[in-house]
Amino acid sequence: MGIEVKEVNYGDQGHCVRISNHFIDVVVSIDYGPRILRIGFLDDTNLLYYDAEQHNVFANQEWKSYYGPQTAFHVYGGHRVCLAPDRMPQSYYPDNDPVIYGPLNGGVRFTPPRQKGNDVQLSFEVMMGTDASDVMIVNKMRNCSHESKRVSLCGSTLMAPGGVVIIPQNSSGEEKYQPNRNFSLWPFSSFHDDRLSLGDKYILVRQAPSGRDLKFGVNDLQGWAGYSNHGCTLVKRFVHTVGQPYPDFGSSLETCICNDYAELRTLSPLYTVEPGEGIRHVENIALFHSSDLQMGLSEVMVDDYVNHLGI
Repeated sequence: MGIEVKEVNYGDQGHCVRISNHFIDVVVSIDYGPRILRIGFLDDTNLLYYDAEQHNVFANQEWKSYYGPQTAFHVYGGHRVCLAPDRMPQSYYPDNDPVIYGPLNGGVRFTPPRQKGNDVQLSFEVMMGTDASDVMIVNKMRNCSHESKRVSLCGSTLMAPGGVVIIPQNSSGEEKYQPNRNFSLWPFSSFHDDRLSLGDKYILVRQAPSGRDLKFGVNDLQGWAGYSNHGCTLVKRFVHTVGQPYPDFGSSLETCICNDYAELRTLSPLYTVEPGEGIRHVENIALFHSSDLQMGLSEVMVDDYVNHLGI
């Protein structure tokens, strides 16, 4: 048996496409988005966040002036493809229209309508093997305008609340006279946030409600980050291209912690995309059964946790 692809009604989340194999399943919206609304082991907990109560809907005056008075950006949840660096309102397109999907060898392509006003086409492909507990996501952007665009392609994945983010620090290496890591902090964030733990080998962040959001970015040379929750760990892998420019002061990995979810965001280098041309950014998302990672552990114990995952 290979992978199975079928349309489903996924609760109040509307018409979706479910992609599954012997181990895991992925559910993608086609009434809007697209969003990957579920990633998990078969018959097990969904590791992604879904905004069932529609808490995260945005439409300020600047936004309405750009897109129209009757529209709004819905976070929805799950995984989406977007552009970086963030710009308001361009980065928050009201992708509320039906999505076209089509089969690929080992996966499915999801293509929404072209973004009016932004003149870009964003899409992604979900690829899955028969006997694997991971998926490959190919995030894509095509420039539909008559001008070049300087952008980075971003895979944004919103994780269900209550877990812990783990990000590896860059190793020291042999070079002693040049810096090897950066930490970009957003204005609303604080180094004193008690959800944040900075170690020599790992950065840990706990998702929990607080009076303020926390967002930061790093140059993740090792090309992975994880999220531990509900007896599982989700690991996002990607390629950090050394020597290439990245947005947000050189960030290839960003996380944002708010009251409702934890965001894991991987970014491509900055590209100049000419009219009619496109770029892509590939992520691998793998699932592991594991104990839940706890804050306050020694780095030796965190090392044991990471080694158990085989990263």
